Amino acid sequence: MLKKDAVSRIRKGYLWVTKKDVLSVPSDLEKGEIVKFVVSGGTFVAMGYCNPDSYILGRIYSYSIHDLDEELVESYLMKALSYREKLRLDSNAYRIFFSESDGIPGIIIDRYLDGVVFQVLTHGIERKKEVFLKVIDKLLKPSFIVERRDAPGRQFEGLEVGDPVIHKGADVVGDGFILIEENGLKFFVDILKGHKTGHYLDQRENRKIVAGFAEERRVLDAFCNTGGFAVTCASYGASSVVAIDISERVIEIAKRNAELNGVSDKITWVKGDVFDELRNLYRSKERFDLVVLDPPSFTKSVKTIESAVKGYFDINLFGVKLLRKGGILATASCSHHFTLDRFLDVLSKALQVADRRGRILEIRFQAMDHPILPSMPETLYLKLVIMEVY
Repeated sequence: MLKKDAVSRIRKGYLWVTKKDVLSVPSDLEKGEIVKFVVSGGTFVAMGYCNPDSYILGRIYSYSIHDLDEELVESYLMKALSYREKLRLDSNAYRIFFSESDGIPGIIIDRYLDGVVFQVLTHGIERKKEVFLKVIDKLLKPSFIVERRDAPGRQFEGLEVGDPVIHKGADVVGDGFILIEENGLKFFVDILKGHKTGHYLDQRENRKIVAGFAEERRVLDAFCNTGGFAVTCASYGASSVVAIDISERVIEIAKRNAELNGVSDKITWVKGDVFDELRNLYRSKERFDLVVLDPPSFTKSVKTIESAVKGYFDINLFGVKLLRKGGILATASCSHHFTLDRFLDVLSKALQVADRRGRILEIRFQAMDHPILPSMPETLYLKLVIMEVY
């Protein structure tokens, strides 16, 4: 039973029910169990599923009485597909279904070529996984279906974290590497072991925008992963690129991507801790015209915000210091816990400590196939600030 102050928020489209939002939690409530959320007197509010061991007790999927069955899942997925068809995405790899933003929390579905890679993030979806698999196969007719089970969010739900499962098309998946196209370029993607579902699909549009500043400029790409920004900048006319990542494995993939697009001669790859390497570059008096900072999330909860502030401040301070006068800083944060206001405050302090000035040219968010709900600030997680520094 919901408390009155939670009802208005939920009816406006907020899809999470915390333990503070209910009067009591039934002792026999099972993980993933589907329930009706009601108010005093029994008035129906919404349908959802629950996890009594999680602070987010319930997740709403319908405002009418309906099981999370094949009929409902199919209607949601068809609506999500219709939306993506309108976007005219410059890629054959994109997000089909984005959890809360597409109406059903806890499920992410990405399309790679004619195949599908998906993630289950909650017990409620785990219990209904076969329904989703059936609908995915029916509507999309994919050549392969891969389930990634290594998302950090699974740990918070108490779900097992493990190796990927190939539900269909093992012969097509092979070693996991497929070749996608994005912004007129080609990239090898590892759908079995790569970050997220294999590729940072959410930065697709941002990579093209940032690369628009790269022509005839010296570029630094920190946290380069498999070379998304580095290869795009080099392909869009950068004079040279220095790309840093701590993982030798992703750098090897990035090198393949550079070769694939004919820009190997423009990019210098550096394996190392980015925090250390930024300092080394500054001490060596290296300077750049465009610095790209695209780190992994420094915080997965509000409890680690302060350590995240330190991390973001550190890399942005040296990002600013490494820029020539009039250079461009493109810096990102990918945690919804780290708000845009907090991020801008960190950037302001970094400029102040570096004794530099800056002006923001643009603030961007995640790609359009990762839509944002006004009713749920948590669905806005990726922020990219493009700033001129002088």
